[in-house]
Amino acid sequence: MNAQEILYSTILSVASLISLGVAHLVWQRRQAPGGIALTLFMFSMAWWSGTYALFWAQLPPSGFFWLNATYLGVVTITPLFFVFVLQFTNRQQWLHRHLLTMLAGMGLITLILLWTDPWHGLFFAGLRSETDSVIFSGGPWFWTFFIYAYSLNLLSILLLVKEYRANQTFYRRQLGLLLLAGLIPWFANIFSFLGLNPLPGLDLTPLAFTLTGMLTAVTLQHRRFLDVRPIARDKVVEQIHDGILVLDTQNRIVDFNPAFLQMADLQEQNLIGQQVAEVWSGWANLGGKHSEDQELFVAKPSPTCLQVRVIPLTGKQQEPQGQLLMMSNITKRKEMQAEREALIETLQTTLAQVKTLHGLLPICANCKKIRDDDGYWQDVAVYVRDHTEAEFSHSICPDCLPELYPTIYGPEADKTPEKAADFAD
Repeated sequence: MNAQEILYSTILSVASLISLGVAHLVWQRRQAPGGIALTLFMFSMAWWSGTYALFWAQLPPSGFFWLNATYLGVVTITPLFFVFVLQFTNRQQWLHRHLLTMLAGMGLITLILLWTDPWHGLFFAGLRSETDSVIFSGGPWFWTFFIYAYSLNLLSILLLVKEYRANQTFYRRQLGLLLLAGLIPWFANIFSFLGLNPLPGLDLTPLAFTLTGMLTAVTLQHRRFLDVRPIARDKVVEQIHDGILVLDTQNRIVDFNPAFLQMADLQEQNLIGQQVAEVWSGWANLGGKHSEDQELFVAKPSPTCLQVRVIPLTGKQQEPQGQLLMMSNITKRKEMQAEREALIETLQTTLAQVKTLHGLLPICANCKKIRDDDGYWQDVAVYVRDHTEAEFSHSICPDCLPELYPTIYGPEADKTPEKAADFAD
């Protein structure tokens, strides 16, 4: 081995180790959407760089064996990145059986035609050189695979661009780093085609993908990449009057709208990725019951009553992905309800004080007592007092005066109206 071969083998070995480290880091977050695909993507990068390093180290078996072995990584990296992008951008419905069969079939056919090329020349077409590890031309299937791989990579980039334009500031930073990571291999190939390769004879593509992995690792560590992502962004409308709060499976804030900020009296800065219990005191007052309306009273910025509904979010396979909180300001409705209840209470109190007599009253034909509902006979005065608001002031009518006071109002007494009136008063 000469100095150049040692240098190239060392660089590629380091790149392979870095890819394995990133794969281990991503595997710890494998339950997140796209986590498994990204882990396999990193392992493919490690395989590509590692086998390429063995080629430059001139380890047996010699010849094209290790170069051919690199293609196990070459044919899987682009499809895995595409699958990861689909899952991360909530397009899992694209991953139907026919698409996955096509992706796997293209890779398998390419590997078969590559290893059997000496028999038919469909891949290299006799243009391969034992002294050159990079080829820029080949047979019909070489160009078929070239167009397929770059088209798939271009589609991944376009999906990331579309997602970048549709999302909020935090997600733009997240997606921007991922977009840059996806573009690095394109830049490396452009440099190679233009003859600007600083390492002559070395294929820069695995190194470019290693940089992609390193950038992804930085995103994983500092931007909570995969842990925090726009789970329910399609359901959130910025101008909606109801408050929207989206949490992940660990109750970290994933998304929200301006109405929620106003209701919770919070500032937008640094909310994404925070535990909801640490930044919003109202969370402690919610019981966490799904799909049940709950009332929440908050004191700031003004006394407010919120109606909160907690809705679980699930993926295509019904796996939990978080929860969505929808909040409505029902303060005015509660005030109107309180006023209505107060009015009803006042009316009921008033009606309780109003007593009326109605229906047929059984009354004694002789003593004029009235029979009450319990069967007891009561004096008329007592009955009327108990069943009305009336009070009695006793007097004697002119017809009863002669009977009660015959000496005064009898046949021989003075019956002038003035006399009777004076006595009655």
